[in-house]
Amino acid sequence: MDFGLDPIRVRVRHSEPLLSIGLHAVLQTIRAIQLMDEDPAGHEEAPHVLITDWSTGLQLVESGDPATAVSIRLLVISSQVREQPVRAALRQGVHGLLLSACSTRELLSAIFALASGRSYVCAEVAQRMATSYSREPLTAREEDVLALLCRGQCNKSIAFRLGIAPGTVKCHVKAILGKLAASSRTEAAIIATELGMVEFAA
Repeated sequence: MDFGLDPIRVRVRHSEPLLSIGLHAVLQTIRAIQLMDEDPAGHEEAPHVLITDWSTGLQLVESGDPATAVSIRLLVISSQVREQPVRAALRQGVHGLLLSACSTRELLSAIFALASGRSYVCAEVAQRMATSYSREPLTAREEDVLALLCRGQCNKSIAFRLGIAPGTVKCHVKAILGKLAASSRTEAAIIATELGMVEFAA
């Protein structure tokens, strides 16, 4: 994508108000970027890059929202990431991923990369993904069990929450320990937290 002297059109559609305000404050000072209103009504041209949150980004690519037309590149900014959804999202149409603690320089690098037709994953997430490829990935159900395990719930409570048998939970926990090379539930929770494999609800 060759912009020449034309600015990169960027729209911010993020569910976190303070982060959205911060993004607007930063981007409106960059001459190479044309910051567009959050409401697309009245704009003849679509943005080159749409900055959004994790949940909204996945909803957009899964729903086939017009805002995610081929010409629009999706950049997700999130405080936490989980490896399984990241892989799925990158396959489905999310083009870039940043952690909300990223620097302004990295934000701009991501925007310019996406606007040029490339993908961008921040260094921290890329490292987590590289680490994950050295071991067998968790299944979606194992991720569900792991998330509840990390909250300190016992097998019986996990079984009730997920609507499965306690014996099934026990099998999932055993598989999780094996895949994470953990000797205990506590160690598995520590490893999962360090790798950003779980996302805790507020």
